[in-house]
Amino acid sequence: MATSIFKEYFKGYEILGELGRGNARVLKARHMLTGELVAIKHFAFNTDPDTLRRFQRESEIMKSIQHDNIVKILEVHLDAELPYIVMQLIEGGDLRSLLRIHQTLDIPVLIRLAHQMTEALDAIHAKAVVHRDVKPENIMYRKLPSGEVQFLLTDFGIAKLRESDSVTVTGSSMLTYDYASPEQFNQSRNVSTPTDFYSLGIVLYECLTGVVPFEYEQDDLLMHINRVIASPVPRPVLPMHRSMPPSLQLLLDGLLTKQGSHRLADPVQVRHLLKMAALEDLRGMRTLEPPVRNETVKYVAPVKPEAGKRKDITFIAVVLLLVSGAVFFSWTTLVRSKASAAETTPPELMPTKVQDPKYNLSHGQRRSPGDAISGPEAPLADHHSMPPNEPAAQPGISLNNGIYYNDFSNPLDSIWDIGKDETSEFDLVDGKYVMKGFADSLSYSTAAKFNIDTDKDFTISANTTHWGDSAGDPFGINFCGDQQQDAWFVFYITSNGYYSIGSLVKDEWHVLVDWTPSGNIRPDAGMNMLTVEKQGSSLHFLINDRLEKTLAFDRGFGSYFGMRVDGAQTVSFDQLIVKGTQ
Repeated sequence: MATSIFKEYFKGYEILGELGRGNARVLKARHMLTGELVAIKHFAFNTDPDTLRRFQRESEIMKSIQHDNIVKILEVHLDAELPYIVMQLIEGGDLRSLLRIHQTLDIPVLIRLAHQMTEALDAIHAKAVVHRDVKPENIMYRKLPSGEVQFLLTDFGIAKLRESDSVTVTGSSMLTYDYASPEQFNQSRNVSTPTDFYSLGIVLYECLTGVVPFEYEQDDLLMHINRVIASPVPRPVLPMHRSMPPSLQLLLDGLLTKQGSHRLADPVQVRHLLKMAALEDLRGMRTLEPPVRNETVKYVAPVKPEAGKRKDITFIAVVLLLVSGAVFFSWTTLVRSKASAAETTPPELMPTKVQDPKYNLSHGQRRSPGDAISGPEAPLADHHSMPPNEPAAQPGISLNNGIYYNDFSNPLDSIWDIGKDETSEFDLVDGKYVMKGFADSLSYSTAAKFNIDTDKDFTISANTTHWGDSAGDPFGINFCGDQQQDAWFVFYITSNGYYSIGSLVKDEWHVLVDWTPSGNIRPDAGMNMLTVEKQGSSLHFLINDRLEKTLAFDRGFGSYFGMRVDGAQTVSFDQLIVKGTQ
């Protein structure tokens, strides 16, 4: 069809040319009244009902989602003689065209791509939508005035609404085989959000290496399916003189796990690994290079999996990061304080065993209503209730390029306490720092002094996982503490969904934010990331990258930072990060 006669079908638009063809034709056009440049996507005259239904579904899904990393739908005209939709025009092109020019992406650009696609997937998955076709052709890009590249997800033509069985697309006829997940071949009716993360992993693998791990060849579908389902993913090998940060390798391993139920598909964890990869890239941390270069796998005989064997991302983390752990650590001293446990939680939060007043940090004296202060205007420190800030005599840990990072993967090189007594046990287990309390009425803490100026901006972040049945017992992180004066600030959560902030001065608990429910806290056995960020005169408290509270910051006690567990419970810490200025 000649472009010149398109005006008969797309009223009000001047067609400027063709942008591309796939399962539909995409045209560049200008709105004749506003002058706005747009993209028009249409099918041919003989569009079959199934294709039109997919087209209808695509437009409805995309029109309902407004996100900076998703191409916007402006108009929908599916009842026209030539059904079409009008979309936001992305001038840069798609990721495939970018790869044709550069073959691979630099690590910072790839991290940006991964982060923005994670944001897009998080947005569509929140709408109960699975994209099912994440690939370079469906990722657009453009340069912003700042010079940075923005990536946008598009083309939901075979997306599946998880709760709508009547429109499920089964089989593999619509798949792009190179990027399809194992379950898309053998469990197509059970495809869910992990599928999109697998496809994102393939895209990242290709952007790093220039090839996909399993390349589909014409008339080789059965062998290709066997490779995707059963063959191990080849270790990615980057172009000469390049290597990747360890956390990026961990991310790929997690995304490309064969079983969807074991796959890394939590946006919070993906974002965290990307943050760590960005920090490692700045610091020059790299994985070891393999001895030989691997190419895209053409054929590998299927390997029968061992019964009951499960690939665990934590185990992979231990193996990969043992080789780089020593670089992250330096010496320090340890303090372990045992005070009475946290402010009594409301009765509906706490198990019966910890409702006794002895559990209060103030040695059985219940807090009066006037003690609680909260809100952005409330200062985090009270000069009248805290001892003077005197520097401790011993030196602290010097930060490496402003960062201290410990993933607890090296049992021979940890600065944190290991041991057991009659009330507690501290240990390193499978890349986790595990703290167990045996007494209900005690608080268990480990902290270290850092050479940072807490009057300047700083951040402390920790990954925590709660184990056991004491759902109402607090656990969290200490910050701005002073060992000699026995004074600390504490950011607590409970695994049944509450958080609290307070100061602990010589065993006396001062409430800054009373127990507050939060929908961002994952329950037992779910990993939670706690973060405290000081910016200027404010402290921001985040749970799983979601802002919970902002408080005014007067001043801290000192520069001790660490981890805290209250009561008879077990909590593991996966990572601890301290950032600041010396």
